[in-house]
Amino acid sequence: MVEGNREKYIPDVTFEIRRASDDALVETITTGSDGRVSLKLDAGDYYAVEIKAAKGFKLDATRHYFTMKNGKNTTLTVENKPFSGILIHKTNSVTGKGIQGVTFLLYDSTNTPIGQYTSDNSGYVYIEGLTRSGRYYLRELENKGYIPDTQMKTVCVTAGETTLVEWKNTPITAQIQITKKSADYNPTNGLPAGTLLEGAIFEIRDKAGNLVDTIRSDNRGLAVSKPLPLSRYTIREVKAPANYGVNDQELTAYLEHEGQIVRFEVTNKALTTGVSITKTGPAEIMAGQPVRYTFSNIANNSNVRLDSFYWRDVLPAEVRLDTVVTGTYKITYRVNGGEPRTLADNLSTGKCYTLAASATALGLASNERVTEVMFVFGQAPGGFAQVEKPMLYCTAVKGITTTSFVNVADVGGVYSGQWVQAISRWVTKVYGKPVIPTLPRTGY
Repeated sequence: MVEGNREKYIPDVTFEIRRASDDALVETITTGSDGRVSLKLDAGDYYAVEIKAAKGFKLDATRHYFTMKNGKNTTLTVENKPFSGILIHKTNSVTGKGIQGVTFLLYDSTNTPIGQYTSDNSGYVYIEGLTRSGRYYLRELENKGYIPDTQMKTVCVTAGETTLVEWKNTPITAQIQITKKSADYNPTNGLPAGTLLEGAIFEIRDKAGNLVDTIRSDNRGLAVSKPLPLSRYTIREVKAPANYGVNDQELTAYLEHEGQIVRFEVTNKALTTGVSITKTGPAEIMAGQPVRYTFSNIANNSNVRLDSFYWRDVLPAEVRLDTVVTGTYKITYRVNGGEPRTLADNLSTGKCYTLAASATALGLASNERVTEVMFVFGQAPGGFAQVEKPMLYCTAVKGITTTSFVNVADVGGVYSGQWVQAISRWVTKVYGKPVIPTLPRTGY
């Protein structure tokens, strides 16, 4: 609506709706003929920012924050100031985005300088207070990173009206090139160290973190960016060639002059993935006896990071869990094979914790038992190994009818969308209580 006149609504105003948490664009909307626009949103925190004002009004680049609650509507009111004079919109001829920080001189009809102005963060310049109609002139003073436009522009102004000047500049560009090579001999495909590799994918981001280009190495091992405006960029590999691990190094490129080519050489190590776990316990038990399982060699033996890293123990029906001793970050358990429940969270991997996990401690019913315990790490870097040896203290049930049972533990993590897993099994024999025969009475 119009500032100072809340009864007058403004059509054709465009807004971006973004999430407050990460600035992610949710939707772009434009007010209708009644100056209103509606949008369905999930519950959460958002902000609206105006990206295009209606003719005759100033752009309001303020972030207007609001919160959506389940089942409730939220009304947001944004006011615009009326404007008359010269409106310059300075834009990038390639991307169409506004250019901030461009300085202009305004001359009257006698070529006398009467004002100096600089474009805002959306590339707009508002020149007000021109009460006299007639001819004016504009000259661009500086525009770093773009081919200078030294042409004097003539602008005819009518007092009380808005004269729009769309002014584009061609960016001065440079380029990023990456050569991708094998760091070592790859036993999977037989390629020697130094082989040029095809299929590596890199993302290039500007200094604001915006993705500006995605490039892929070709059969010559070369990944080439499109022409980029002069600035600072960061480059990360997001996908490695087949049978190689991703190189996590972040590269920084400074494009400083026209036609410059900034070159990098990036190597990838041959991919090896593997995990391990070893489980031990008693070889023989009797019904009702304590049973202690010890876990060792829990490791990510890969030369790359694994995500969703975990290890888990599936408890056989012949034992009941009593205590967990570990330093793992998070522990979950299942009762009768149901959904995971959290036993403990935010544990330090540098400490050792003893956690009560019996049926009584967990508040389980008589027909319930813990069937699985999972230890969740999240990310595990290449070469990660758990230092302490976790243990599960259990008790063998009194009415064991089997002669032996198997306890299974597994470990795993995800690399490039694929699970890498290993299993360890431990077999325990069961011996019943000795039967003492009843001797006949002798009469003595």
